[in-house]
Amino acid sequence: MVDGRATLPIPREVGRTRLILASATMIVFQGSLTIFMDLAYDDHGNRTRLSWLAQNGVKVWGPERVYVSEEVRLDRISAGAVLMNATITGATTFIGAGAQIGISGLARIHEAQIGPSVVLGAGSYENCVLLHGSKARGFAEFRQGTVLEEEAETSHNVGLKNTVFTAGVVAGSLINFCDVLLSGGSSRNDHSEVGSGSVHFNFDPRGDKFGSLMGDATGCLLKSRRIFVGGNSGVVAPVHLAFGVVVAAGSIVRKDVAENQLSVGDTPGQSGDLDLDRYFDLSRKFYTTAKLVGNLHALRAWYQKVRLPHSESGDKPLYLAADGEFDRHIRHRVKELAKVIGKLEKSLSKPCKNSQDRLFCEQHRILLENNDRINSFLIREEYAEAPVSFVAEYESLRNGRSHTDSVRSLTQEASQVAAEFLREIAARPCLEMRALFGVPD
Repeated sequence: MVDGRATLPIPREVGRTRLILASATMIVFQGSLTIFMDLAYDDHGNRTRLSWLAQNGVKVWGPERVYVSEEVRLDRISAGAVLMNATITGATTFIGAGAQIGISGLARIHEAQIGPSVVLGAGSYENCVLLHGSKARGFAEFRQGTVLEEEAETSHNVGLKNTVFTAGVVAGSLINFCDVLLSGGSSRNDHSEVGSGSVHFNFDPRGDKFGSLMGDATGCLLKSRRIFVGGNSGVVAPVHLAFGVVVAAGSIVRKDVAENQLSVGDTPGQSGDLDLDRYFDLSRKFYTTAKLVGNLHALRAWYQKVRLPHSESGDKPLYLAADGEFDRHIRHRVKELAKVIGKLEKSLSKPCKNSQDRLFCEQHRILLENNDRINSFLIREEYAEAPVSFVAEYESLRNGRSHTDSVRSLTQEASQVAAEFLREIAARPCLEMRALFGVPD
Protein backbone atom coordinates (compact mmCIF):
# COMPACT_ATOMS: atom_id res chain seq x y z
CA MET A 1 0.00 0.00 0.00
CA VAL A 2 1.20 3.54 -0.83
CA ASP A 3 -0.68 6.43 0.79
CA GLY A 4 -3.55 4.06 1.41
CA ARG A 5 -3.79 3.06 -2.24
CA ALA A 6 -3.23 -0.44 -3.61
CA THR A 7 -0.46 -0.72 -6.18
CA LEU A 8 0.66 -3.36 -8.62
CA PRO A 9 4.09 -4.82 -7.82
CA ILE A 10 6.81 -3.51 -10.13
CA PRO A 11 8.74 -6.01 -12.30
CA ARG A 12 12.27 -6.77 -11.17
CA GLU A 13 15.16 -8.10 -13.21
CA VAL A 14 17.18 -10.99 -11.84
CA GLY A 15 20.07 -11.80 -14.17
CA ARG A 16 18.53 -12.40 -17.60
CA THR A 17 15.17 -13.50 -16.20
CA ARG A 18 12.31 -11.10 -15.57
CA LEU A 19 9.98 -11.78 -12.69
CA ILE A 20 6.53 -10.29 -12.98
CA LEU A 21 4.44 -10.36 -9.84
CA ALA A 22 0.69 -9.82 -9.81
CA SER A 23 -1.48 -10.57 -6.79
CA ALA A 24 -0.35 -14.03 -5.60
CA THR A 25 0.73 -15.12 -9.10
CA MET A 26 4.37 -15.31 -10.21
CA ILE A 27 5.08 -15.72 -13.92
CA VAL A 28 8.60 -16.26 -15.23
CA PHE A 29 9.45 -15.10 -18.76
CA GLN A 30 12.81 -15.67 -20.40
CA GLY A 31 14.22 -13.01 -22.68
CA SER A 32 13.49 -9.36 -23.16
CA LEU A 33 10.54 -7.51 -21.71
CA THR A 34 12.10 -4.08 -22.13
CA ILE A 35 8.85 -2.28 -22.90
CA PHE A 36 7.19 -3.68 -19.79
CA MET A 37 10.24 -2.90 -17.66
CA ASP A 38 10.05 0.75 -18.73
CA LEU A 39 6.35 1.05 -17.88
CA ALA A 40 5.66 3.91 -15.48
CA TYR A 41 2.92 3.02 -13.01
CA ASP A 42 0.11 5.55 -12.72
CA ASP A 43 -2.42 4.36 -10.14
CA HIS A 44 -4.80 7.32 -10.33
CA GLY A 45 -4.85 7.38 -14.14
CA ASN A 46 -5.28 3.59 -14.25
CA ARG A 47 -8.31 3.73 -11.95
CA THR A 48 -9.83 6.43 -14.15
CA ARG A 49 -9.27 4.40 -17.31
CA LEU A 50 -10.64 1.21 -15.76
CA SER A 51 -13.69 3.09 -14.55
CA TRP A 52 -14.36 4.32 -18.10
CA LEU A 53 -13.99 0.79 -19.45
CA ALA A 54 -16.37 -0.62 -16.82
CA GLN A 55 -18.94 2.05 -17.62
CA ASN A 56 -18.71 1.07 -21.28
CA GLY A 57 -19.37 -2.61 -20.81
CA VAL A 58 -15.90 -4.07 -20.20
CA LYS A 59 -15.70 -6.44 -17.22
CA VAL A 60 -12.71 -5.42 -15.11
CA TRP A 61 -11.53 -7.38 -12.09
CA GLY A 62 -10.17 -4.29 -10.36
CA PRO A 63 -7.09 -2.02 -10.40
CA GLU A 64 -5.11 -4.43 -8.22
CA ARG A 65 -5.26 -6.98 -11.05
CA VAL A 66 -5.45 -4.89 -14.22
CA TYR A 67 -3.28 -2.05 -15.47
CA VAL A 68 -4.07 -0.16 -18.70
CA SER A 69 -1.36 2.25 -19.85
CA GLU A 70 -2.23 5.78 -20.86
CA GLU A 71 -1.44 5.35 -24.59
CA VAL A 72 -3.99 2.54 -24.97
CA ARG A 73 -7.06 3.61 -26.96
CA LEU A 74 -9.88 2.62 -24.66
CA ASP A 75 -12.40 2.43 -27.49
CA ARG A 76 -10.35 -0.47 -28.90
CA ILE A 77 -11.24 -2.62 -25.87
CA SER A 78 -14.69 -3.88 -26.75
CA ALA A 79 -17.74 -4.12 -24.52
CA GLY A 80 -18.09 -7.65 -23.21
CA ALA A 81 -14.33 -8.25 -22.93
CA VAL A 82 -13.21 -9.60 -19.54
CA LEU A 83 -9.95 -8.29 -18.05
CA MET A 84 -8.99 -10.60 -15.18
CA ASN A 85 -5.21 -10.27 -14.70
CA ALA A 86 -3.56 -8.03 -17.27
CA THR A 87 -1.05 -5.33 -18.08
CA ILE A 88 -2.16 -3.72 -21.34
CA THR A 89 0.07 -1.35 -23.35
CA GLY A 90 0.39 -0.07 -26.90
CA ALA A 91 -1.63 2.39 -28.93
CA THR A 92 -2.72 -0.21 -31.50
CA THR A 93 -3.81 -2.90 -29.03
CA PHE A 94 -7.28 -4.28 -29.78
CA ILE A 95 -9.38 -6.62 -27.62
CA GLY A 96 -12.63 -7.98 -29.01
CA ALA A 97 -15.96 -8.68 -27.35
CA GLY A 98 -16.06 -11.77 -25.17
CA ALA A 99 -12.28 -12.09 -24.99
CA GLN A 100 -11.02 -13.27 -21.60
CA ILE A 101 -7.60 -11.94 -20.64
CA GLY A 102 -5.51 -13.47 -17.85
CA ILE A 103 -7.57 -16.52 -16.89
CA SER A 104 -4.63 -18.28 -15.23
CA GLY A 105 -2.42 -15.38 -14.16
CA LEU A 106 -0.96 -12.13 -15.42
CA ALA A 107 -1.19 -11.61 -19.19
CA ARG A 108 1.03 -8.93 -20.70
CA ILE A 109 -0.61 -7.46 -23.81
CA HIS A 110 1.40 -5.10 -26.05
CA GLU A 111 0.36 -3.97 -29.54
CA ALA A 112 -1.59 -7.23 -29.88
CA GLN A 113 -4.77 -7.74 -31.92
CA ILE A 114 -7.08 -10.02 -29.95
CA GLY A 115 -10.31 -11.10 -31.59
CA PRO A 116 -13.73 -11.86 -30.11
CA SER A 117 -14.01 -14.79 -27.68
CA VAL A 118 -10.23 -15.31 -27.53
CA VAL A 119 -9.09 -16.84 -24.22
CA LEU A 120 -5.62 -15.99 -22.90
CA GLY A 121 -3.96 -17.38 -19.82
CA ALA A 122 -0.84 -16.06 -18.18
CA GLY A 123 1.86 -15.01 -20.63
CA SER A 124 3.28 -12.34 -22.90
CA TYR A 125 1.45 -11.44 -26.12
CA GLU A 126 3.20 -8.85 -28.27
CA ASN A 127 2.59 -7.81 -31.90
CA CYS A 128 0.56 -10.96 -32.51
CA VAL A 129 -2.87 -11.50 -34.08
CA LEU A 130 -5.31 -13.93 -32.50
CA LEU A 131 -8.56 -14.48 -34.36
CA HIS A 132 -12.02 -15.44 -33.10
CA GLY A 133 -12.08 -18.20 -30.50
CA SER A 134 -8.35 -18.95 -30.43
CA LYS A 135 -6.88 -19.86 -27.07
CA ALA A 136 -3.57 -19.90 -25.15
CA ARG A 137 -4.06 -21.73 -21.87
CA GLY A 138 -1.12 -20.29 -19.99
CA PHE A 139 2.50 -19.17 -19.70
CA ALA A 140 2.76 -18.44 -23.41
CA GLU A 141 5.15 -16.12 -25.21
CA PHE A 142 3.72 -14.98 -28.54
CA ARG A 143 5.91 -12.48 -30.35
CA GLN A 144 5.84 -10.57 -33.63
CA GLY A 145 4.78 -12.35 -36.78
CA THR A 146 2.51 -14.75 -34.87
CA VAL A 147 -1.01 -15.32 -36.21
CA LEU A 148 -3.47 -17.82 -34.75
CA GLU A 149 -6.57 -18.20 -36.88
CA GLU A 150 -10.00 -19.16 -35.59
CA GLU A 151 -10.09 -21.79 -32.82
CA ALA A 152 -6.35 -22.48 -32.97
CA GLU A 153 -5.14 -23.40 -29.52
CA THR A 154 -1.97 -23.82 -27.48
CA SER A 155 -1.67 -25.41 -24.06
CA HIS A 156 0.99 -24.38 -21.52
CA ASN A 157 4.47 -22.90 -21.98
CA VAL A 158 4.40 -22.40 -25.75
CA GLY A 159 6.73 -19.95 -27.51
CA LEU A 160 5.85 -18.64 -30.98
CA LYS A 161 7.44 -15.99 -33.21
CA ASN A 162 6.91 -15.56 -36.97
CA THR A 163 4.52 -18.50 -36.75
CA VAL A 164 1.13 -19.02 -38.38
CA PHE A 165 -1.40 -21.59 -37.21
CA THR A 166 -4.39 -21.76 -39.54
CA ALA A 167 -7.88 -22.41 -38.18
CA GLY A 168 -8.19 -25.23 -35.66
CA VAL A 169 -4.48 -26.10 -35.33
CA VAL A 170 -3.57 -27.28 -31.83
CA ALA A 171 -0.23 -27.32 -29.98
CA GLY A 172 0.41 -29.05 -26.66
CA SER A 173 2.70 -27.89 -23.85
CA LEU A 174 6.42 -27.12 -23.55
CA ILE A 175 6.79 -26.22 -27.23
CA ASN A 176 9.13 -23.83 -29.06
CA PHE A 177 7.83 -23.45 -32.61
CA CYS A 178 9.14 -20.22 -34.12
CA ASP A 179 9.36 -19.52 -37.88
CA VAL A 180 6.69 -21.98 -39.01
CA LEU A 181 3.57 -21.94 -41.18
CA LEU A 182 1.36 -24.86 -40.09
CA SER A 183 -1.99 -25.71 -41.67
CA GLY A 184 -4.13 -28.77 -42.28
CA GLY A 185 -7.37 -30.38 -41.14
CA SER A 186 -10.99 -29.44 -41.58
CA SER A 187 -12.39 -28.62 -38.14
CA ARG A 188 -11.74 -28.44 -34.42
CA ASN A 189 -12.27 -32.21 -34.37
CA ASP A 190 -9.98 -32.90 -37.35
CA HIS A 191 -6.95 -30.65 -37.06
CA SER A 192 -3.18 -30.53 -37.40
CA GLU A 193 -1.42 -30.97 -34.08
CA VAL A 194 1.99 -30.48 -32.48
CA GLY A 195 2.65 -32.78 -29.54
CA SER A 196 4.02 -31.63 -26.21
CA GLY A 197 7.76 -31.17 -25.94
CA SER A 198 8.28 -30.53 -29.65
CA VAL A 199 10.82 -28.04 -30.99
CA HIS A 200 11.36 -26.38 -34.34
CA PHE A 201 15.12 -25.87 -34.58
CA ASN A 202 15.34 -22.65 -36.59
CA PHE A 203 19.03 -21.80 -35.98
CA ASP A 204 22.01 -23.77 -37.28
CA PRO A 205 25.59 -23.84 -35.90
CA ARG A 206 26.60 -20.90 -38.12
CA GLY A 207 23.88 -18.73 -36.57
CA ASP A 208 21.85 -18.85 -39.78
CA LYS A 209 18.10 -18.88 -39.25
CA PHE A 210 15.50 -20.65 -41.38
CA GLY A 211 11.78 -21.36 -41.35
CA SER A 212 9.71 -24.43 -42.23
CA LEU A 213 6.45 -25.07 -44.06
CA MET A 214 4.02 -27.67 -42.72
CA GLY A 215 1.12 -28.09 -45.10
CA ASP A 216 0.65 -25.03 -47.30
CA ALA A 217 -1.61 -22.03 -47.85
CA THR A 218 -4.42 -24.17 -49.29
CA GLY A 219 -4.94 -25.44 -45.76
CA CYS A 220 -6.94 -22.29 -45.12
CA LEU A 221 -9.72 -23.90 -47.20
CA LEU A 222 -10.17 -26.48 -44.40
CA LYS A 223 -10.28 -29.47 -46.72
CA SER A 224 -6.75 -30.86 -46.31
CA ARG A 225 -5.41 -33.93 -44.55
CA ARG A 226 -4.16 -33.06 -41.10
CA ILE A 227 -0.51 -33.14 -40.01
CA PHE A 228 0.57 -34.73 -36.73
CA VAL A 229 3.92 -33.98 -35.09
CA GLY A 230 4.37 -36.43 -32.22
CA GLY A 231 5.51 -35.37 -28.77
CA ASN A 232 9.17 -34.72 -27.98
CA SER A 233 9.93 -34.40 -31.68
CA GLY A 234 12.34 -32.03 -33.36
CA VAL A 235 12.11 -30.47 -36.81
CA VAL A 236 15.39 -29.07 -38.16
CA ALA A 237 14.71 -26.12 -40.46
CA PRO A 238 14.21 -25.67 -43.29
CA VAL A 239 11.88 -28.50 -44.24
CA HIS A 240 8.47 -29.00 -45.83
CA LEU A 241 6.07 -31.48 -44.24
CA ALA A 242 3.23 -32.13 -46.69
CA PHE A 243 -0.40 -32.73 -45.77
CA GLY A 244 -1.10 -36.07 -44.12
CA VAL A 245 2.38 -36.42 -42.64
CA VAL A 246 2.79 -38.11 -39.27
CA VAL A 247 6.03 -37.57 -37.37
CA ALA A 248 6.56 -40.33 -34.82
CA ALA A 249 7.02 -39.21 -31.22
CA GLY A 250 10.66 -38.63 -30.32
CA SER A 251 11.81 -38.28 -33.94
CA ILE A 252 14.20 -35.67 -35.35
CA VAL A 253 13.19 -34.65 -38.89
CA ARG A 254 15.90 -33.13 -41.10
CA LYS A 255 14.43 -33.63 -44.58
CA ASP A 256 11.18 -32.94 -46.42
CA VAL A 257 8.43 -35.51 -45.89
CA ALA A 258 6.04 -36.25 -48.75
CA GLU A 259 2.26 -36.37 -48.50
CA ASN A 260 0.67 -39.08 -46.33
CA GLN A 261 4.01 -40.43 -45.13
CA LEU A 262 5.14 -41.56 -41.67
CA SER A 263 8.52 -40.18 -40.59
CA VAL A 264 10.51 -41.78 -37.80
CA GLY A 265 13.23 -39.19 -38.22
CA ASP A 266 16.52 -38.92 -40.08
CA THR A 267 20.00 -39.94 -39.00
CA PRO A 268 22.30 -36.99 -38.32
CA GLY A 269 25.09 -38.29 -40.55
CA GLN A 270 28.71 -38.96 -39.70
CA SER A 271 30.88 -36.89 -37.41
CA GLY A 272 34.02 -35.23 -38.73
CA ASP A 273 35.87 -31.97 -39.25
CA LEU A 274 33.71 -28.85 -39.48
CA ASP A 275 34.68 -25.40 -40.69
CA LEU A 276 31.79 -23.07 -39.82
CA ASP A 277 33.08 -20.45 -42.26
CA ARG A 278 32.74 -22.89 -45.14
CA TYR A 279 29.41 -23.33 -46.98
CA PHE A 280 28.45 -26.14 -49.31
CA ASP A 281 25.20 -26.79 -51.23
CA LEU A 282 22.61 -24.11 -50.36
CA SER A 283 20.02 -24.94 -53.01
CA ARG A 284 17.66 -26.88 -50.71
CA LYS A 285 17.70 -24.24 -47.98
CA PHE A 286 17.07 -21.41 -50.43
CA TYR A 287 14.38 -23.29 -52.33
CA THR A 288 12.52 -24.32 -49.16
CA THR A 289 12.64 -20.73 -47.96
CA ALA A 290 11.18 -19.58 -51.29
CA LYS A 291 8.40 -22.15 -50.86
CA LEU A 292 7.60 -20.81 -47.38
CA VAL A 293 7.68 -17.21 -48.60
CA GLY A 294 5.44 -18.07 -51.56
CA ASN A 295 2.84 -19.55 -49.24
CA LEU A 296 2.99 -16.50 -46.98
CA HIS A 297 2.29 -14.41 -50.09
CA ALA A 298 -0.64 -16.70 -50.87
CA LEU A 299 -2.04 -16.06 -47.40
CA ARG A 300 -1.64 -12.32 -47.93
CA ALA A 301 -3.62 -12.62 -51.15
CA TRP A 302 -6.28 -14.70 -49.34
CA TYR A 303 -6.73 -11.97 -46.75
CA GLN A 304 -6.54 -9.05 -49.19
CA LYS A 305 -8.74 -10.49 -51.95
CA VAL A 306 -11.15 -12.72 -49.99
CA ARG A 307 -11.32 -12.19 -46.23
CA LEU A 308 -11.08 -8.38 -46.07
CA PRO A 309 -13.57 -7.47 -48.83
CA HIS A 310 -16.23 -9.71 -47.26
CA SER A 311 -15.50 -9.14 -43.58
CA GLU A 312 -17.73 -7.57 -40.99
CA SER A 313 -16.56 -4.14 -39.87
CA GLY A 314 -15.29 -5.39 -36.52
CA ASP A 315 -13.04 -7.98 -38.16
CA LYS A 316 -11.31 -5.63 -40.59
CA PRO A 317 -8.65 -4.39 -38.12
CA LEU A 318 -7.80 -7.99 -37.26
CA TYR A 319 -7.48 -9.08 -40.88
CA LEU A 320 -5.39 -6.02 -41.74
CA ALA A 321 -3.11 -6.77 -38.81
CA ALA A 322 -2.77 -10.42 -39.87
CA ASP A 323 -1.81 -9.31 -43.38
CA GLY A 324 0.82 -7.05 -41.82
CA GLU A 325 2.28 -9.91 -39.79
CA PHE A 326 2.51 -12.13 -42.89
CA ASP A 327 4.43 -9.32 -44.58
CA ARG A 328 6.67 -8.95 -41.53
CA HIS A 329 7.48 -12.67 -41.69
CA ILE A 330 8.25 -12.50 -45.42
CA ARG A 331 10.68 -9.64 -44.87
CA HIS A 332 12.29 -11.49 -41.98
CA ARG A 333 12.95 -14.52 -44.20
CA VAL A 334 14.48 -12.28 -46.89
CA LYS A 335 16.68 -10.59 -44.29
CA GLU A 336 17.93 -13.94 -42.99
CA LEU A 337 18.81 -15.19 -46.49
CA ALA A 338 20.69 -11.95 -47.15
CA LYS A 339 22.77 -12.62 -44.02
CA VAL A 340 23.76 -16.03 -45.40
CA ILE A 341 24.72 -14.53 -48.75
CA GLY A 342 26.78 -11.91 -46.92
CA LYS A 343 28.97 -14.68 -45.47
CA LEU A 344 29.78 -16.32 -48.80
CA GLU A 345 32.76 -14.09 -49.65
CA LYS A 346 34.60 -15.56 -46.67
CA SER A 347 33.57 -19.06 -47.69
CA LEU A 348 34.87 -18.47 -51.21
CA SER A 349 38.28 -17.52 -49.82
CA LYS A 350 38.72 -21.15 -48.74
CA PRO A 351 40.58 -23.41 -51.19
CA CYS A 352 38.52 -25.90 -53.18
CA LYS A 353 39.51 -29.49 -52.42
CA ASN A 354 37.67 -31.28 -55.24
CA SER A 355 35.33 -30.85 -58.20
CA GLN A 356 32.26 -30.82 -55.98
CA ASP A 357 33.68 -27.93 -53.95
CA ARG A 358 34.21 -26.02 -57.19
CA LEU A 359 30.55 -26.54 -58.11
CA PHE A 360 29.46 -25.17 -54.75
CA CYS A 361 31.78 -22.18 -55.14
CA GLU A 362 30.16 -21.39 -58.47
CA GLN A 363 26.74 -21.62 -56.81
CA HIS A 364 27.87 -19.17 -54.13
CA ARG A 365 29.14 -16.69 -56.73
CA ILE A 366 25.73 -16.81 -58.41
CA LEU A 367 24.04 -16.03 -55.09
CA LEU A 368 26.39 -13.10 -54.42
CA GLU A 369 25.78 -11.68 -57.91
CA ASN A 370 22.01 -12.07 -57.56
CA ASN A 371 21.47 -10.89 -53.99
CA ASP A 372 19.32 -7.92 -55.03
CA ARG A 373 17.36 -10.05 -57.48
CA ILE A 374 16.58 -12.61 -54.76
CA ASN A 375 15.41 -9.89 -52.39
CA SER A 376 13.23 -8.42 -55.12
CA PHE A 377 11.38 -11.53 -56.24
CA LEU A 378 10.84 -12.78 -52.69
CA ILE A 379 9.30 -9.51 -51.49
CA ARG A 380 7.38 -8.66 -54.68
CA GLU A 381 3.59 -8.68 -54.42
CA GLU A 382 1.83 -9.94 -57.54
CA TYR A 383 -1.65 -10.99 -56.54
CA ALA A 384 -4.31 -11.56 -59.15
CA GLU A 385 -7.94 -11.03 -58.24
CA ALA A 386 -9.63 -14.04 -56.71
CA PRO A 387 -11.58 -16.11 -59.27
CA VAL A 388 -15.05 -14.69 -59.91
CA SER A 389 -16.86 -18.04 -59.63
CA PHE A 390 -15.29 -18.76 -56.24
CA VAL A 391 -15.93 -15.24 -54.91
CA ALA A 392 -19.60 -15.38 -55.93
CA GLU A 393 -20.15 -18.64 -54.04
CA TYR A 394 -18.17 -17.52 -50.99
CA GLU A 395 -20.03 -14.21 -50.86
CA SER A 396 -23.41 -15.93 -50.92
CA LEU A 397 -22.36 -18.30 -48.14
CA ARG A 398 -20.88 -15.48 -46.07
CA ASN A 399 -24.34 -13.96 -45.62
CA GLY A 400 -25.18 -14.94 -42.05
CA ARG A 401 -22.28 -17.38 -41.65
CA SER A 402 -18.82 -17.02 -40.12
CA HIS A 403 -15.79 -17.15 -42.39
CA THR A 404 -14.84 -20.67 -41.32
CA ASP A 405 -18.39 -22.00 -41.72
CA SER A 406 -18.55 -20.41 -45.18
CA VAL A 407 -15.28 -22.00 -46.26
CA ARG A 408 -16.35 -25.42 -44.98
CA SER A 409 -19.61 -25.09 -46.94
CA LEU A 410 -17.94 -24.40 -50.30
CA THR A 411 -18.58 -26.90 -53.07
CA GLN A 412 -15.68 -29.08 -54.12
CA GLU A 413 -15.48 -27.19 -57.41
CA ALA A 414 -15.25 -23.78 -55.71
CA SER A 415 -12.63 -25.08 -53.28
CA GLN A 416 -10.52 -26.42 -56.14
CA VAL A 417 -10.71 -23.07 -57.95
CA ALA A 418 -9.62 -21.26 -54.78
CA ALA A 419 -6.82 -23.76 -54.15
CA GLU A 420 -5.44 -23.23 -57.66
CA PHE A 421 -5.54 -19.45 -57.10
CA LEU A 422 -3.45 -19.87 -53.95
CA ARG A 423 -1.04 -22.37 -55.52
CA GLU A 424 -0.27 -20.07 -58.46
CA ILE A 425 0.72 -17.26 -56.10
CA ALA A 426 2.75 -19.58 -53.86
CA ALA A 427 4.61 -21.06 -56.85
CA ARG A 428 6.08 -17.82 -58.21
CA PRO A 429 9.02 -17.38 -55.78
CA CYS A 430 9.77 -21.11 -56.04
CA LEU A 431 9.98 -20.97 -59.83
CA GLU A 432 12.29 -17.96 -59.73
CA MET A 433 14.55 -19.60 -57.16
CA ARG A 434 14.71 -22.80 -59.22
CA ALA A 435 15.65 -20.79 -62.29
CA LEU A 436 18.44 -19.09 -60.34
CA PHE A 437 19.92 -22.46 -59.37
CA GLY A 438 19.36 -23.88 -62.88
CA VAL A 439 16.87 -26.51 -61.68
CA PRO A 440 14.21 -27.57 -64.24
CA ASP A 441 10.55 -26.97 -63.36
